[in-house]
Amino acid sequence: MSFQDIERGLSTTQSHSNSGLPTSPQDVAFRNLQQSLSLQVFKINSNVQGILKLVDQLGTPRDTAAVRKGLHDLTESTRDMVKRGTDDLKKLAGLQASLPQYKTHLQKTSHDLQLSLVAFQQAQKASAERQRTVVLDTKHAVEEEEAERGQVSSPPRQQQQQQQLLQPQLSPADLAYQESLIHEREQEIREIETGIHELNEIFRDLGTLVVEQGSMIDNIESNLTSVAVNTAGASEELVVASDYQRKAGRRAACLGIVLVIVTCVVLLAFRLLYYVLFEFAT
Repeated sequence: MSFQDIERGLSTTQSHSNSGLPTSPQDVAFRNLQQSLSLQVFKINSNVQGILKLVDQLGTPRDTAAVRKGLHDLTESTRDMVKRGTDDLKKLAGLQASLPQYKTHLQKTSHDLQLSLVAFQQAQKASAERQRTVVLDTKHAVEEEEAERGQVSSPPRQQQQQQQLLQPQLSPADLAYQESLIHEREQEIREIETGIHELNEIFRDLGTLVVEQGSMIDNIESNLTSVAVNTAGASEELVVASDYQRKAGRRAACLGIVLVIVTCVVLLAFRLLYYVLFEFAT
């Protein structure tokens, strides 16, 4: 294998890594699941808009059985989608544990899903509130009609005319129908309240997941701080070592000078002794 072949291989590897393509089965699984979650978030948001439009029709002349059934079915399907999305987010977090490079992707997906859940919760509350208002108004109208029908004394002429105008709208069959609607709406309110309670549980689960992610981030920041402290300590030690080295160099230089002086003195002493012995011999 030539150097050119190695260089071409390295450049190919770098191009694949820089292109952002998945490089392992875990990468593929993470990205596919993230794309699925993003699609679910989009559908949840679309359903929330549909729910709000149907809620606006409650209690109006457009309030029909088809509208109420559509609102019920859309709420139930969105609720199922929320549960599925929450489970998928937990799976995504499990995959990300071994893929630290996707931490920001997980955080963004989690944030988007939580915003969608908040919007769905608000839509359910608006639906329940509108249902309660319609139920109260219907009950009030039915009670008034039943009270008027139970009066024994003949009403004044003007009131009798008003009753005759209301009579075609609130016949016995209409009263029974209104009562069935009241029962239907009360049942829907109970289901919405149950859904809101389940959604609160989901928020708690997601809160635990976010806290765990925060703990991981805190650990990373703690490690970075520890590295910074160790680096600062190493720098101080290097400074101390450098000072010690400079002082040791000065001591060595002084010792060398002393040795040179002692050597010179010894040589001079031997030379002087030799000169004295030579003079004494002559």
